[in-house]
Amino acid sequence: MSKAAKPTLVTLMLSTAALCGYLAYRALLVQPSEHTVQSTASSAATSLAARLPDFSLSDLSGRPLAISSWPDHPLLINFWATWCGPCLREIPMLKEFQTDNPDLQVVGIAVDRLDPVLTFAEEMQFNYPVLVGEADAMNAAAAFGVDFFALPFSVFVAADGSLLGVHTGEIHAEHLENLVAVLKDLSHERIDVAAARARLARLM
Repeated sequence: MSKAAKPTLVTLMLSTAALCGYLAYRALLVQPSEHTVQSTASSAATSLAARLPDFSLSDLSGRPLAISSWPDHPLLINFWATWCGPCLREIPMLKEFQTDNPDLQVVGIAVDRLDPVLTFAEEMQFNYPVLVGEADAMNAAAAFGVDFFALPFSVFVAADGSLLGVHTGEIHAEHLENLVAVLKDLSHERIDVAAARARLARLM
């Protein structure tokens, strides 16, 4: 190899290394899609925790808010993100559901950065509380006993804090109707928690 070629080769190698480093860095910044991690309803049901876990996340004003802030209320906890198309489609329906069911509390948990969530929230005008986190929100989802999840991801909780079930993927009107029917039967003691879990696992 000639002396003139050596600097050119070194420059090429350094440029290639720099490019590879940059691409690796960009890959780490790419947000996961809603299909990155998947779980089936059956596997989720078998590992579902018995009770509402104890965790807190920041609300839209930056204040920490515990998931236990709504005692004696059934909960629909909806994990979502601004980059998740199905999540955004179901939010207007969840707003309407909250209006029609004031005794049931919808709680949104954004697995996202605060800035895009604030921008979206200003446009959407949520009528239910929204909590925000990235890794913390994913840890919160894992606390329900489901090892893996995709977005959107919803959790159903009885008024006494018993976990009743989960739904992975976009939620639809029939899912909400089934939830209301199960909660009504549970509150009137026509079924117990085990029967409510079994019915939701079948219907969701």
